Amino acid sequence: MKKIALALSIVLFTAATNMDTVAAFETQGFMPVQPYGAFSTLSAYTVGRERLGVMLSLERSVDPNFYRLHLNAAYGLMDDIDLLASLPFVFDYHNSEGFEDISFGFKHTILSERRLGPSISYLIGFSIPGKDELSSKGHFGGGILVSKRVGPFKGHGNVFYYRSAGASLEDEVELRLGLDLAAAHGFNVLSELIVKKSHFSESIDFIEGRIGYRVKISSASFATLGMGYDFKNRNPELRVFLSVSLFPFQQREVKRLYQEEGR
Repeated sequence: MKKIALALSIVLFTAATNMDTVAAFETQGFMPVQPYGAFSTLSAYTVGRERLGVMLSLERSVDPNFYRLHLNAAYGLMDDIDLLASLPFVFDYHNSEGFEDISFGFKHTILSERRLGPSISYLIGFSIPGKDELSSKGHFGGGILVSKRVGPFKGHGNVFYYRSAGASLEDEVELRLGLDLAAAHGFNVLSELIVKKSHFSESIDFIEGRIGYRVKISSASFATLGMGYDFKNRNPELRVFLSVSLFPFQQREVKRLYQEEGR
């Protein structure tokens, strides 16, 4: 099953790379270091005190065409508090390249998961403006993160609200819903729905569905492959992404978390 999924993903990624059309740009905020969420939907779980997780992802977008290299990090300041950082770099966008907004955040778990109840966290964050044509001029705000495990499924929901530092731009509101299914040992199927009203619109301008999978490479590393499609405007028409996450100093603890599939 893993070999078939990997082969299909490689073919899809190669096909996307050879396509070339033109459209508008959209920005990307915080992303979860795997396995703490779906593709973009963050879980309410924290990585734990003095634990570091990093994720490097490569995204290929078709119509608009560009590549995005994204570095994300999560550090456990305390057992229930994570510091987050997101550093995205875009290239091959209308012969332009540069940094998007660089984001920093603070995630705090206020309710731990129980037998009947979910885990709930809040996130506060801000971003530093990147290159003009790739930026939302910087913003600040936050959101609520909810996670719950039911059998082999883990569900995650995020609601975000951000104010732009640019007076001419709109407030951004975003809903992220992610589902994580433990299909086999070390193999999880991921799906996601994102609905967003961006800083550049007065109404919802982005509805994207994503599907793919995550593979446990070792007790402290994970690889994720997926694709996305915008149902509203076909903008982007297709998105393919690959990410690798690593917990370099916490192999035993990450292995335990992955086996428990949440706390």
